[in-house]
Amino acid sequence: MAPGSLRSRHLFDEHYVVAMRADHPVAGALPDLDTFCALDHALVSLGGDDFSGVTDTALAAIGRSRRVQASLGSFQALADLLRTTDLVTVAPSRLFRHAPGIVAYPPPIDVPGFSKIAVWHERSHRDPTQGWLRALLFQQAAGDAPPSSPLADNA
Repeated sequence: MAPGSLRSRHLFDEHYVVAMRADHPVAGALPDLDTFCALDHALVSLGGDDFSGVTDTALAAIGRSRRVQASLGSFQALADLLRTTDLVTVAPSRLFRHAPGIVAYPPPIDVPGFSKIAVWHERSHRDPTQGWLRALLFQQAAGDAPPSSPLADNA
């Protein structure tokens, strides 16, 4: 939650999925826990060096582990990596909503999701350009069409 001195708006709630290439050997069926743990995994670590994440925490809580083979420093390359390897990942579902060649399934364990909010200061609340940008962000998060630009009349 944002501090009371800032304005905020809830953007969306996110959940995690198991994603893999559409022709992966286990694609077409929800992986059970044993299969899931035996697969080779990729994960995203902002530092690029950590081979543990929220999925590993959930697995450790039930006495299990997975085989993490790759740690990426960014989500941008994740879909390409999945399309060209037998790696799977557990990642936010929105990453793969429009990713060709990738299929996604619910994970065989409960991996806690998260919420995203937008936060801005009162001094920028009435600025028309920042208001337009926030509206664009809100509509994008909701999956709606973008608003027209406030600068279009000045073009």
